[in-house]
Amino acid sequence: MLPDALETLRGLDGAEPSEARERLRELRERHPGVRFRLLWQREDYDDSLHYDLLIRRPGEGTVSLSWCPDRALPWPLRGVQRAGETLLLRIDGVGVKVVDAVARLDFLWDEARLVDRIVAAALVQAELEEAPVELSDHEIQEAVDAFRRARGLLTVERTREWMDRRSLTPVDLRELVAGEVAVARVRERVTAGRVEPYFEEHREEFGTARVARLTFPGSEAARRAAAEIDAGAGFFALAERTRGARLVVEDVPAAEIGTARPGDVVSPAPDVLLEVISVAGAELDADTRRRVERRVFDLWIDERRRAAKIEWFWGTTARTGTR
Repeated sequence: MLPDALETLRGLDGAEPSEARERLRELRERHPGVRFRLLWQREDYDDSLHYDLLIRRPGEGTVSLSWCPDRALPWPLRGVQRAGETLLLRIDGVGVKVVDAVARLDFLWDEARLVDRIVAAALVQAELEEAPVELSDHEIQEAVDAFRRARGLLTVERTREWMDRRSLTPVDLRELVAGEVAVARVRERVTAGRVEPYFEEHREEFGTARVARLTFPGSEAARRAAAEIDAGAGFFALAERTRGARLVVEDVPAAEIGTARPGDVVSPAPDVLLEVISVAGAELDADTRRRVERRVFDLWIDERRRAAKIEWFWGTTARTGTR
């Protein structure tokens, strides 16, 4: 396998990434038990391309294979960075550096969701590099059409205006949508055969409850209302006479009410009271299946994240190292 991989790598000299990926597909077909990941770097110094190949057998480790032709850029010059590469954008001659832009979004560190999504996207991309998803032109075009319909982009003019606002070309749009489809295929691949067992093991977590949700204008009003209910006041009667409170009857995941039973009143947030109307056991219908798939996929992401070495190139270690 190694001589075959080296020969493939040598054959990539002068090839563009699209052609290189196609040749790697042939290598994967010849060695189905091995996972190959192609890395490339385009040098600004002379616009040359350099390829490396990561070869991994699950449970055994990773081999890094590299080849450099005699005429290639010397190793000490690789990675030379232009000053412009530190810029995120420039407006009327005024540049904004990446580190400054991220610093201005610093408050988002109080919510890990943005960071988690960035890391999750990188982990999925790594999976796609090792085990690509093949999409036909017809599948991609169908996905682009569905993407446009979902956003009301039903004419060429509206679609072009939408892309212009985001500085996207038709090729960019096609690649972005294809990437989303590929991620969905990875999710299907990861969760295949794991949904039913997980559901049976965690069935009680996927039940639903019908509740009356009473949202107050502030936490103090919610505390006073809770005290009145404890003293015997009726939930709906209190809702009618409380100024500024909003009452909604809805279905929520049973996990939101914990062990509460019909007739109980719980407070999932400082300004919210819920009265449980009914609790229904879980069935693996289409909606529940989607919830279970998301849970299983999130667990897979967590496993990959714990095993991955994550390096941030901005911010402080305290902010990035504990995520």
